[in-house]
Amino acid sequence: MKKLVLFILAACFTMACTKDKNGAQVDVDGSGKAKAKNDMYLPDATGEPGEIVIVMNKRKYDGELGDAIKEVFREPVPGLTRTEPMFTIRVIEPFDFNRIFQLSRNLVYVVSLEGNSAADKWLQGTFGEDSKQAILSDPSRFMQTSDNQYAKGQKVLQLFGKDDKTLINNLLENAEVVQNFFNIAEKQRLADDLRMSTASKAILNRVNDQLGVSIKIPANYELAMLEDDFMWARYLPAVGPSKNLFVYTKDYKSQEEFDHENIIKLRDEIGHKYIYGDPDNPESFMITENVYMKPVFRNINFRDKYTVEMKGAWKTNNFSVGGTFVSYTFVDEAKGKLYYIEGFVIYPNEDHRELIREMESLLTTFQTS
Repeated sequence: MKKLVLFILAACFTMACTKDKNGAQVDVDGSGKAKAKNDMYLPDATGEPGEIVIVMNKRKYDGELGDAIKEVFREPVPGLTRTEPMFTIRVIEPFDFNRIFQLSRNLVYVVSLEGNSAADKWLQGTFGEDSKQAILSDPSRFMQTSDNQYAKGQKVLQLFGKDDKTLINNLLENAEVVQNFFNIAEKQRLADDLRMSTASKAILNRVNDQLGVSIKIPANYELAMLEDDFMWARYLPAVGPSKNLFVYTKDYKSQEEFDHENIIKLRDEIGHKYIYGDPDNPESFMITENVYMKPVFRNINFRDKYTVEMKGAWKTNNFSVGGTFVSYTFVDEAKGKLYYIEGFVIYPNEDHRELIREMESLLTTFQTS
């Protein structure tokens, strides 16, 4: 099913966004009439990180279709110490979809060909007759994507079905595909916005010389520690969240090192050896919370390498401080090295969703020399 969805994303792109002969973007206005726009004249997209504006019939949002939308977009983020939805959603009726909402960084249109209300007809009007026939003839089609419909840096997703039930089923069966579209977009925005300073570039050069690796170190980060097998960079503001990034490497021995319990064990060994909770107390060190909250694991492909992602909570052994983290464990077979890279944050009693997303975007910049 996922291969089919990826094919649909590519095949249906032109249904959501086409180009006129001058290269301008063409979109529809709810009546099926095309309007041409050129990206260079568009304003920048607005909105908070992780925020999505959903345009749909609000009566349907209060029913089963809305329940499916909430299940997909408001699914709790795994590995956080407090419950936070994956995205913050704002649901807008088509006739309230004014200029303010049109400039949103993330837009979703929810279109069912079932229904005759004014809102339904407006949404159905975003498709031409040929597209409607394609939806009716192939129930497996349910989503298409485009960029920059009303603003630069904007991501647009159209969710559609021949009727509410078909759309609901496709949504729930492919929730991860839908979520990933915006998760990837948000991480890319963060990566694009991260800036390195002369000082952080100097840190990176030292890390590269010592460990033979490269990872983006943002401005205002300081180098806390650099050893033959370990690097720790951190941002410690007077007020606000503390952000930390570390890299550890060792000789790769066996596949068993990817077992979940062994990854936790490795993390705790690194924390005990290198990451202190209090510089004035050598007996204070980082450990993984594994009693009240278990880490969450996921297998991913990172730079064409089998990788185990781990998310969870951490604390110091004397309970003086704690927070959340995300890590990748993988092997560079050419070098025979196992790498454990992690971003962790300290921000008591505050939301961590976007902080962890930022840490993920930093981890994705890692490369071996």
